[in-house]
Amino acid sequence: MKRFLLLLLVVFSVVIFSEELPATSTVAVVNGEAITLEQLNRAADVQKLMIGISQVDQTFFSVLSNTEEGVKVILRYKRVVLDDLVNKLLIVQFAQKYGARLSEEEVRNVVDKQISDYLDQQGIDEKTFDMYLQYANMGTLEDFKEKMYFETLVNLSLERLFNVVTKDATVSDEELMDYYQKHIDEYSTPTQYTLSLIAFDNEKVANAVKTKIVSGETFDSIASEYGISQFKYENIAEDTTFPGKLWNYIKNAPQGALLGPIDVDEKYYIFKVENVVPMQSKKFDEVREEISNMILSEKKKNMWANFIDSEFSKFKNESTVEVYYKVDVEQKN
Repeated sequence: MKRFLLLLLVVFSVVIFSEELPATSTVAVVNGEAITLEQLNRAADVQKLMIGISQVDQTFFSVLSNTEEGVKVILRYKRVVLDDLVNKLLIVQFAQKYGARLSEEEVRNVVDKQISDYLDQQGIDEKTFDMYLQYANMGTLEDFKEKMYFETLVNLSLERLFNVVTKDATVSDEELMDYYQKHIDEYSTPTQYTLSLIAFDNEKVANAVKTKIVSGETFDSIASEYGISQFKYENIAEDTTFPGKLWNYIKNAPQGALLGPIDVDEKYYIFKVENVVPMQSKKFDEVREEISNMILSEKKKNMWANFIDSEFSKFKNESTVEVYYKVDVEQKN
């Protein structure tokens, strides 16, 4: 109960010490469009923040709750949140300049459908969901919706603007073929080998085994005799699994040849190349769409970055932003 009362006190203090706001409760105006105290409080969600802090660190919670400095930290946090809201609103207004801002009705339809679909999946109604949100210190369902409305407005407006800016991006056949030819290795499978291979720590033993194999014994019988669990390696890509020095011998050995013992790092290898599948490259038509999507994506990314660097920076500098929310205020007794 004491912690709950402290929480109410600090939340109330943040409201009292924030500033004497106009009757409209406007905390900022961006190019004539207002951001309200209600929006700021909803985005900052100090109550949820404080509850979370109290559950993790009681000492820090006490400092925030019982000191003027603690209250100022929260006020500064809210100012950072407000700056974020201002920047997001600038993005929406920038999108509007190019006809990419969603209407309020469009945004609400999207969010309401998302919530409706979620409730159907969970098999609950809005009243139950509202109770859950409040229990989880996430505010009411209406608070939740309003936060989603704004975030959806920002994200979908940004998505629409991206599509507007990059709609003329294209990839020519020449570009596709040029990329394919320069990156042919990326669309190739390496040479693969099927080997019968065993290794010993003793050279004399390895030589004796080699003689047995030449005399007609199989790798299978040798493996069984010496307790070797694995001796068959199928479709091993070149330059994998085995030491590089050994691969020099494998790659130069004719198919069907028996080689060894070969000393590599004090191990004596005996192997037979059973089969070789040469490197194979995918045909251009098989990878055409993949290459096109990759090049197009890169072009759009560059177009977008250049556009934002030049046009949005200019729009932001020319915008009028008035902030009425103060931070460095003295506590009232």
